[in-house]
Amino acid sequence: MKTIFFAPLVFLITLQFTLYAALPGDIFSSSIIQAEAVAIDKILNSTYQKRNVKIPAKIDESALVRRLYLSLVGRIPTFEEINSYLSDTSVQKKSQLIEKLTESSGYNSHMFNWWADLLRLKSRMRGGNQIQAGQLYNHWVKEQVVQNVPFDQMTYSLVTAEGYPWENGAVGYYLRDTGMPLDNMSNTAQIFLGTQMVCAQCHNHPFDKWTQMEYYKMASFTYGISTRMGQGLQKKIGQYFYQQTKGLSKAEKKKLGNSQKAQVLRKAIQEMVQPLRYGATHTGRKLNLPHDYQYEDAKPKTVVNSEPIFAPDSLNKEIENPVNAYGQWIISTNNPRFTKVISNRMWKKVFGRGIIEPVDDLRDDSESSIPELLTHLESLMVRVKYDLKEFQKILHNVEAFEREATGRELTNVEKYYFEAPILKRMSAEQLWDSIVALSIPEVDERKADSSKVELRLKNFANYQKQVDDLSEKKFVQLAKKGAKENARINNNMNEIQLKIREAQEADDRQAVSMLRREYGKKRNEQKSLFAGLVMGSEFDVQSLYRGGKSKTSSDPRWKGYSGNLMRASEIETPAPPGHFLREFGQSDREVIENASSESSVPQALTLLNGVFYKALFDPKSPLSKNLLQAESSEEKIKVLFLSILNRNPSAQELTQSLAMVTSSPKVPYQIPLPKKVSPEKKKKYLNSIEGKKQKLSYYNDRDFRGIAWSLINTRQFSFIQ
Repeated sequence: MKTIFFAPLVFLITLQFTLYAALPGDIFSSSIIQAEAVAIDKILNSTYQKRNVKIPAKIDESALVRRLYLSLVGRIPTFEEINSYLSDTSVQKKSQLIEKLTESSGYNSHMFNWWADLLRLKSRMRGGNQIQAGQLYNHWVKEQVVQNVPFDQMTYSLVTAEGYPWENGAVGYYLRDTGMPLDNMSNTAQIFLGTQMVCAQCHNHPFDKWTQMEYYKMASFTYGISTRMGQGLQKKIGQYFYQQTKGLSKAEKKKLGNSQKAQVLRKAIQEMVQPLRYGATHTGRKLNLPHDYQYEDAKPKTVVNSEPIFAPDSLNKEIENPVNAYGQWIISTNNPRFTKVISNRMWKKVFGRGIIEPVDDLRDDSESSIPELLTHLESLMVRVKYDLKEFQKILHNVEAFEREATGRELTNVEKYYFEAPILKRMSAEQLWDSIVALSIPEVDERKADSSKVELRLKNFANYQKQVDDLSEKKFVQLAKKGAKENARINNNMNEIQLKIREAQEADDRQAVSMLRREYGKKRNEQKSLFAGLVMGSEFDVQSLYRGGKSKTSSDPRWKGYSGNLMRASEIETPAPPGHFLREFGQSDREVIENASSESSVPQALTLLNGVFYKALFDPKSPLSKNLLQAESSEEKIKVLFLSILNRNPSAQELTQSLAMVTSSPKVPYQIPLPKKVSPEKKKKYLNSIEGKKQKLSYYNDRDFRGIAWSLINTRQFSFIQ
């Protein structure tokens, strides 16, 4: 019957496709989204019939809304959100919810996590750590997500990036792999072309068709990108000194240059230039084959000519800058891999598995489980103009998304026909964000203070302008002014380093930690010294090098809540070792998409005894407040099930939970109050209406906590079903 229904829609779908160009901007009407979803349904239904696929049953509304929240905003729905959806009688409430979620700040948070895994984002990365380039790069990525920049445009910005981080945050893409241009090309091919070429760096690929020559031809496009800036300024200063020493003999120049005074001045100049040394510049440097190149098509050390691995005819040779030509070629619709790879990645993000697996190792002999579906998704991606938000809206409206998840394990070579999404455990970020959502109100709105980063961007730009405007003579005068103080700080830092080594040899970890903090303070003092000299005493030099506390500390919505309770996208990335996120498999950001969903004993222990329970069961948490408002034990149990598992308890679960509550001895709950509260204030609060109400509500609090603890430790909580 369904196939009969689909046939009359062909004309309607074709007509609506032609209307895309007439639509303002990149926002598509709900009717077009639905028509696109129906077109995918048709392909899937046809596949089911051909392959005799058994169709799973649809999940109920509670499970659907939970799945939508986890897939689109990366967390479970709150008690209020699940109740709102279940009480909504609108026929279009599913599509309306999808629209609402994709336009929310929660969606931006979840998509940033996706990008962070893909681009290996780090708050502290080796390239440009002196100026906290990692934070500036992360900030740029977040802005792209918030602005919903199309995937092809963002790709082009990353691959062709140049300038300073405060001029163009995309240069973080090259700073992330500073000093490793060949590896950067391998990462680009894997991320955007789904092609793993790293083996061909040293020899012809043993499992794919790529030769070492093809690898070097690709790498030569971006080999000329240097992550060291400020050469022009250093050259200008060098010419100034050359003019000052004119007429001196070589011996005199050498003696003058090796003097202690000259060395101190040289270090001072380096410190002044230091903030301007990180970025990306297109130098035009040529790439040579390695000295041990062993194939007959060229001799070792031969200069390599740039050539793309796919569709070389689509390279626009009229573009003078080879990097820009390379960027245009990557995102071209004539490139057979770019659109295919991002379409496949997005399908996997929604359904848990790519139409081709692995998604980042496509080969000529890679088999698609449903070729016509992937071809359709590629054309769809072009039609939506690489708008990942609109693309995901369509995929979440596909009928298969509403069915019971497939729980069987699949190998990469096994074909899957997507009768339903794949059963999978929540990612580390989804688990963390879900627990935080139970612990603080309005979780999606609690963000780190971006104004600190924006101020840093502005002040670095001002510093660059000020330095560029200095004459060579004035620059050297300022360096001389700070040289003596800089030498003193350097000596202190050297002494601290010696003490650190001694403490390490003695295995005194506490001393090592303390000394490293002291060293960091001296380093900041050193950096601030020259920024102050260049910019003047009124300039806020700390804004260049130090982060800032979250603005939520002064926001009344989160007064009294821990500053650590923020979504994963708003804290250091990756999280420090030992953090909940790392315990549950957050990527270390060393390898592309390196997150793990494997279970472990530490994970089980964290869920059983985690410190997060303190925040979760705090009287101010949304979970506790909703329990407070429920009057009967039965209502409280329903609150727990709806809040944690996002469904009502079954009759058996309700009976068992009630028995657990009523059979326990009644122990009055001791309301936690701050230690510094005076006895008079404590007594006054406990005798107030609010205090009495809280005491009454928490009379059996430990029993309800036990139920909540049990629910969080179930597979139902940690798996997306």
